[in-house]
Amino acid sequence: MMRCFVLFLIVNFWAAIFLNSALGEIIAHDSLSQKSLFKAEFRVDIGNILPTNDFVKSQNTDGDGLAHYQAYSLRFARQTIGDKLWEKLYGYPVYGVGIYTAYFKNTPKLGNPIAVYGFFNAPFYRLNKWSLNYELGLGLTFNWNSYDPVKNPNNIALSADKSVYIDAGVSLKYKLNNKMALGIGYGFTHFSNGAIKLPNKGLNSTSAKINLTYLLSNRPEIFHSPVVQPFRPFYEWSISGYGGVRNMLYLGSGVSQSAAMKGVNYTVYGINNTLNKQIDYKSKIGIGITMEFNGSQNSQIVLEGGSPDATDLPFTQHLAFSVYPSYELVIHKLSLIFSQDFTSTE
Repeated sequence: MMRCFVLFLIVNFWAAIFLNSALGEIIAHDSLSQKSLFKAEFRVDIGNILPTNDFVKSQNTDGDGLAHYQAYSLRFARQTIGDKLWEKLYGYPVYGVGIYTAYFKNTPKLGNPIAVYGFFNAPFYRLNKWSLNYELGLGLTFNWNSYDPVKNPNNIALSADKSVYIDAGVSLKYKLNNKMALGIGYGFTHFSNGAIKLPNKGLNSTSAKINLTYLLSNRPEIFHSPVVQPFRPFYEWSISGYGGVRNMLYLGSGVSQSAAMKGVNYTVYGINNTLNKQIDYKSKIGIGITMEFNGSQNSQIVLEGGSPDATDLPFTQHLAFSVYPSYELVIHKLSLIFSQDFTSTE
C-alpha cells in the first residue's frame, strides 16, 4: 500500500503545481492584483548517508560511522502573491520544480542519482527581511547503480535504477536586497522504490542546505496580512482505488542468477473508503477502511519448468482489510495524507 500511496502523492503534488488555475476561487481577487513573480535558485546539500542497512555500513570508510555526500539543485519557482485564499493562508508560499544530483564520497557503488522533483516552501514566520520556512519536495530519481547479482550483489539499499525522491526540511532565509536572498537550513531525504522491486532497504540522509535565490521579476515582493472569512466545517466521503505490482526475488537454487534476480511479479490492487471532516481551511481528520488484494501475501515461490513461479492459492488467501485514522493537510488542490493502518488478513 505504501508504494501506491507514494505514487498517488506525487501525482497530486505535480497536479497542484501545474493545474492550480483550474478551480474557482473561494474569495474574489484583490482589486490591485499583481502579476506572477518568478525566482531561480541554486542549492547545495552537504550531509551524511545514515547507516540504516548493511550495504551502506560496509561502504563507509570513515571512523565517524557515517558516509558523507554532496548534492546540488537548480530550481525554478513561482512566488505566490496572495490573489488566492490558499496563498494567504500559507503566508505567500513558493512552489516550483527542480533538478537534483548527488555525489557520494564513501559509497561510489550507489552511483550518481539525478532527480526531477516538485517542491513547496512556506514560512512559519516572517519578520522584515527574515523568514523561518518549511519545505517538502517530491519527485523521481534516476541513474542509480542498483542491485545486480554479479556486478553489485551487496546493494540491498536500492534494487532498481529508479526510485522515489522525498525531501523535507526547515530553513532560515535573509533578503540581501530586492533581488537576492540567502538561506541556510537542515533537512531529511529519503529514496525508495516502494518495494516494487526487492531488495529495497532504502536510502536515508540528513544534510545542511545552503541556497541562493534570485528574483527574476522586476517588481518587489509585497506581503499583506490576510483577511480570512470564518470557516464552516463539513464532512466528505472519499473513495479511491489503486493498483500495481510487487516483485519478489527467488532465493533458492536451481536457476540462473538472471532468473533469480528477475523473480516473480505479484498483482496488488485495492480500494479505500474514508470519511473525513474538514475542521478548518488546512486540516481534515477522518477514519478509513481499505480492502486489498496482495498476490504476494501467503504465497511462496516454487520452480515450474525450471523457472520461478508463484504457488496457486485461493483468492481469499491474498485479501487484507485495514482500518486507519487519517489526517489530511490541504494545500489548495494538493493533499498530504498521514495515516496508520491496523490490518487483518484472511
